[in-house]
Amino acid sequence: MNDSLDDILRQHARTPRLGALQLARLRQVISRCHGIVDWDGVSAVSQPGAVVIVFEATHAVRVQALIESLHENAIVILLVGESPAFDGLKSKLHAHGSLGAEGADAPHQVWWGGVKPLAVPTGLYRKQDTLFISSFEGSTTQDKDVGLTADLKRLGLDHVVTQISPDTGNARQGMSKVDFIIEQWSQACRPVFWIDAQARLANLPLLPHALGCDFAVNRRPNGVMNTGALFFHQTERAEALLDIWRRLTCRHSNLPESFLLDQAWALTNAQREIETAWLPNTYWQKDDVKPRADSTILAHACNNDDHPLEKFAEQMQLGRRFERHQAPEAHLVMKGAAGGRGLITVVIRDILAGSTSDIAESVEAAATAFAADNGGFSQMEIVLCGWEDEVRSVLQIEDYAWTLMTDVSERLRPNCFSSLKRRRAKHDLHAPESSLSSGSFPIGLAPNSDHQPDSSLPDRTRHSRTN
Repeated sequence: MNDSLDDILRQHARTPRLGALQLARLRQVISRCHGIVDWDGVSAVSQPGAVVIVFEATHAVRVQALIESLHENAIVILLVGESPAFDGLKSKLHAHGSLGAEGADAPHQVWWGGVKPLAVPTGLYRKQDTLFISSFEGSTTQDKDVGLTADLKRLGLDHVVTQISPDTGNARQGMSKVDFIIEQWSQACRPVFWIDAQARLANLPLLPHALGCDFAVNRRPNGVMNTGALFFHQTERAEALLDIWRRLTCRHSNLPESFLLDQAWALTNAQREIETAWLPNTYWQKDDVKPRADSTILAHACNNDDHPLEKFAEQMQLGRRFERHQAPEAHLVMKGAAGGRGLITVVIRDILAGSTSDIAESVEAAATAFAADNGGFSQMEIVLCGWEDEVRSVLQIEDYAWTLMTDVSERLRPNCFSSLKRRRAKHDLHAPESSLSSGSFPIGLAPNSDHQPDSSLPDRTRHSRTN
């Protein structure tokens, strides 16, 4: 097909709003493939190496038919990747990359994946363009000619492997690691690739640098991020992620390292068009089996998942199985008036009852309204809920000043937030104003109580700001 991405977007009456960086990155992804297909939800797609754009979710039978028809080098792009209706399609593909949401101009999270795992694109790459870093704790100096250090030398990779003083104690180990990564990232003036000191390198780990992503990580099937191999580019978006990760580690040093990184990613992904590359399992091969020929990082000796709260934290990361947020996490965070009336959370409920276009338009309407007139609120968060228990999970977080409940079929009006100045919410929680919504369903506006939640759990870590 001769259509371009721009041609396909123009042909749709309800095209999701995409940011300039998102569009530029998608054009790069598409340029590596052979043609682009606008899937109609029914037909097979057998074109070799094509990019398939899926605008609307459909039932499992048609999804399976699409998957079975795809060429092994095909790529599937979801422009509204935040929708849980796409979880079934994502589960049948290998995740390649995602782009975060940023303000009213880029309110959606873009996702793409392929029939085969992510691989290094054809091209010429300098291995010196990335600094490989690691640190270890102990009272004696590690032999510089064995283990990871020996592998880095053998492969001719620039590296810094440093011993960290053991007097930091167990509670500060995660802090030592993120501080070390930030220090090296600040000094290197090039991307850094952290690798656990107990891991081994079988082949050149060039994939993240070749892709040009902001951040790269491997995740387990349950959605938990593996923190033994982490890539950070020299971008403002990667810097924001590192900064939030450090602050969360400082505040919640008793929680699993992988969970704190996950929460930092969720926060950054809701405020920045950060590009994440989802590394294939060859970049963190944990099984006690003979290494595959394409193995890159061997992690047999690493033990990063023995934290006593690991199982608890897993339940809060289930959405990451599909590289998306899950309630009560915010899909989109926007800043408003400095020193204003505090936070307002917009809950868009019953999203599984609407189409993908309905979800996109609901998000866009809320983001546009807040950007036009924030009503004096200092921050807005949009949370997408498909089930009632997700709505309850949002309302149980009692530090919210305001919660605006809306339905996926509704569209907030441009003066929605400014009209809240005229409401006496404590005495009129559920009476809708015509200025709030252009839909036919009522909106409830509920202020939360003054009770302070237990700060031992990071329910509110997603309210942190990136700057």
